[in-house]
Amino acid sequence: MFHTTKAFSIAFILALCFGIGAAAYTSGVLAQSVIESQIDGEFEGWEGETVVKLMNGQIWIQTEYYYEYNYAYMPDVLIYQSSGGWNMKVEGVNKAVGVEQLR
Repeated sequence: MFHTTKAFSIAFILALCFGIGAAAYTSGVLAQSVIESQIDGEFEGWEGETVVKLMNGQIWIQTEYYYEYNYAYMPDVLIYQSSGGWNMKVEGVNKAVGVEQLR
């Protein structure tokens, strides 16, 4: 699985600079903005409109055109919010791709 040490580092720095309340608030915001899971079954890469079902029950669709073939069985995924929407980083794939949640 991906590590969340960056979120803990930011929270730790805020706790030192601004007190525990700021760190707790930031950790909560970061936790809501990042989703860690695994793909439910096979992943064969990005094809332009790839639909991805996760082990946590969520279903996402690719919104940004990108093509890369990469076969993996149940790879880890990290979904995070950016200024342009949501991005999904699949373990073993070079690029995080724009996605939208269907369910």
